[in-house]
Amino acid sequence: MSETSAERQVIDAERQRALERQGNRRRMGGSEGGFAALLLGPTVAFLSIFGLFPLGRSVWMSLRSYKLSQPWTGFPFVGLQNYLRIFSDHAVMDAIRVTLVYVLVTVTFQVIFGLVIALLLHPPYRGRGVTRTLMLLPWTLSPVLAGVMWSWMFNSSHGVINDLLIRLGLVSLEQPILWLGDPDLALWSVMAAAVWGASSYCALLLLAGLQGIPDELYEAARIDGASGMRSFWTMTLPLLRPAVMVAVTLRTLGALQAFDLPYAMTGGGPGNATQTLPMYIHQYTFGFLDFGYGSALAVVLMLIGLTLAIVYVRALSSEEA
Repeated sequence: MSETSAERQVIDAERQRALERQGNRRRMGGSEGGFAALLLGPTVAFLSIFGLFPLGRSVWMSLRSYKLSQPWTGFPFVGLQNYLRIFSDHAVMDAIRVTLVYVLVTVTFQVIFGLVIALLLHPPYRGRGVTRTLMLLPWTLSPVLAGVMWSWMFNSSHGVINDLLIRLGLVSLEQPILWLGDPDLALWSVMAAAVWGASSYCALLLLAGLQGIPDELYEAARIDGASGMRSFWTMTLPLLRPAVMVAVTLRTLGALQAFDLPYAMTGGGPGNATQTLPMYIHQYTFGFLDFGYGSALAVVLMLIGLTLAIVYVRALSSEEA
């Protein structure tokens, strides 16, 4: 009987301590939740003021005839007229086509080159920190400054690229390559500059993913006789897929907003060969002062980016599941 009562006392004491721990967790959870809300409050307010309000204002203007060049007409409500106008505007369709080609090509090569750079910088070696810092220099450079620099390099008469090709005997001095003057080459030249500028950013994201892969997995693979290439395809790439999806998503959203680099290099020319949708929006909004139509185009651009982001997030979620 004494052992039974002792056991009961122990059980009751454990139960009491469990109840106390549960109560403490509830109290801590409540206080942590309030503290988290306090910390998130300024961020939510900032996003609401500088994100949601401009978005709502753009949607409001897209439903009106908002032409500052004709202020005497007022701002009458026109419904979806600005959106329907997009389907009959061939210049918009060309800008959308250029933008989608720009996104597809630049994001693909940025992720590929970023992965190569990340794999080269991942193993430990002397001076790795300095090398990683230098890797980020192209990304930290201002896109406008990078665009001016690349426009000088691609210059047909005194650019360093044509000069190098002439010295190698690949191009004649009398017929240099018009990198930015040929409609078939201008967009590829701009995309090459974009790949150079953002590959290091993708490398940074993928390098973080590589550092999250345990070294024990590679050691086990080596013990099992797996080659380096086989370990890469069967272990590194599958485990790196979330980081790849994050890099693809962020770079896709960035490429959709491409304005400063192509504008600095070509201004959208020759003709409209390098005119992206953000450049067309800028032209109509601030050039023609048609804020209603420009806002409608901006909303369409946002919907394109939102759709692609949702597709990427769902693909990532399905892979993790």
